[in-house]
Amino acid sequence: DGAPAPKAEKTLGGEQVEGRPAVRELLIAGRRKVRELWIATELEESEVIGDIVDIARHQRVRIEDVNRKRLDMAARSEAPQGVIAWAAPLPETPFDEMIKRRPGKTPFIVALDGVTDPGNLGAILRSCEGAGVDAVILPRHRAVHITPSAAKAAAGAIEYLTMCVVPGLPSAIQQLRDANVWVVGLDDAADKPLFGLGD
Repeated sequence: DGAPAPKAEKTLGGEQVEGRPAVRELLIAGRRKVRELWIATELEESEVIGDIVDIARHQRVRIEDVNRKRLDMAARSEAPQGVIAWAAPLPETPFDEMIKRRPGKTPFIVALDGVTDPGNLGAILRSCEGAGVDAVILPRHRAVHITPSAAKAAAGAIEYLTMCVVPGLPSAIQQLRDANVWVVGLDDAADKPLFGLGD
């Protein structure tokens, strides 16, 4: 009945994915098993919905035609756009593995602190993926993880990002420094612009 598997400890999340771009990218990326896909019966045909159905059928994902009211009741984001998928949780990358230096490549890592709004998290992750970020660090506590609203706002970016959850950001940042990673703190109230960092 589209019921999510019971949750044990707090994981990265991402099991319930809503919204057409997010569900389409979940299927295209093929990084995690998709258990079930709900599509609202009253949806007008569209290229994106056609893509979603074709890819899901090819991957032998169970597809349920569900009336709009039932789908909206199961949704946990504001506008699921007539599609919900249930998948395995997003994989977490261990911190030690994430900070390993690759020869000739400077890691581009974004650590997020105090982001508690799912929509903001999703938008940041979308920007990270577009900017070519290698990995994103999230604190385990006092921060939102990948809820359906965050996944929807990320529009599929979560399927391609390496993400790591750490017990505390200060010690993670210190470990990055110890690994000779240049650390820059950003604050929207700062008087120095980002583009002045080279000075």
